[in-house]
Amino acid sequence: MNCLICGSIFQSPPTWRKLFIYEIEPTACNRCLSKFEKTSPEIDFSDFQGTYYEGAVDSVTTFYTYKEAMKSYLHQYKFLQDVALAQVFADELRHVFQAKEGIVVPIPMHPEKLLRRTFAQVDELLSCAGIPFKQLLAKTETNEQGKKTKKERLEAKSLFKVIDKIEAQNYLLFDDIYTTGTTIHHAAKVLKEAGAKRVDAITLIKG
Repeated sequence: MNCLICGSIFQSPPTWRKLFIYEIEPTACNRCLSKFEKTSPEIDFSDFQGTYYEGAVDSVTTFYTYKEAMKSYLHQYKFLQDVALAQVFADELRHVFQAKEGIVVPIPMHPEKLLRRTFAQVDELLSCAGIPFKQLLAKTETNEQGKKTKKERLEAKSLFKVIDKIEAQNYLLFDDIYTTGTTIHHAAKVLKEAGAKRVDAITLIKG
């Protein structure tokens, strides 16, 4: 098969896991995958203590650092709209979500941005991994958060609204990248205010 990232031909070696349990076939060669740098899985978000968002998020788990290989991947995936790249991390995401308990909620895009992007990159990552999810949030803010300081983001009105009933259960927020953490905390806050018992978050990348 051809690597989805570099296009070179590679062969996935047979493994015992493939014989006895379901495992998604790799879609990128080892040479490309080895360029992605793992990060510490747990994120320290203690800087939200003492803010309006303290206690909104119970934990954040992430996989990779935002370095050259990942920047290139995201550019090709999101901005060049190479949607097939959603398959690259499917097996890894599936294993992580299987170890967690809760209703999976993707961070949504604003409808105007979704129209320009043509696909919801976060939803696509979950779909390729075979992870069921529910759309429980809608984005209310169209401004680019990346252009604001963290203080401005925290002081801004909520970026999301709840669009369906929230039960007193555990929820797992999923986003592609965690930078300042403001997006995740805004989303978690509205879920908690609507009745969520616990909100954990998972992101593919730590920016």
